[in-house]
Amino acid sequence: MNAISPTLEALQPEIVWKHFAALCAIPRPSYREAALREHLVAWARARGIATVVDGADNLILKKPASAGCEAASGVVLQAHLDMVCQANADTAHDFERDPIDAVVRDGWVVAEQTTLGADNGIGVALALAALEETGLAHPPLEVLLTVNEE
Repeated sequence: MNAISPTLEALQPEIVWKHFAALCAIPRPSYREAALREHLVAWARARGIATVVDGADNLILKKPASAGCEAASGVVLQAHLDMVCQANADTAHDFERDPIDAVVRDGWVVAEQTTLGADNGIGVALALAALEETGLAHPPLEVLLTVNEE
């Protein structure tokens, strides 16, 4: 699920759009974020990033500071996992089963016949990119990915 969708592969920074493509591939309506949360837990653990799922099913990811930044104050990045689920009237899209068909049109990332989920999918993608980027000098990072925001 981490492969970049062919429609997003040319976008930069590649690391962000790779994560956004993965989000588009996993259905995530409000109250149905479990599959995405499980995907992200596995992704984080494979990279040595600490994971916590709290009592409300929010996901917290923690990464220690990079060398030389240990004394800096920590930074918390927050985004929500779910998305607004709206389809055109003549579209038979099942938001609990179907991926989002994201395409680049006229320089814009859009979805075919549905909402894109960029609120707050791009926030999640940016936070994951910050956690994954190995060359980034950073203080302790904590990413809070909430559920049921929509």
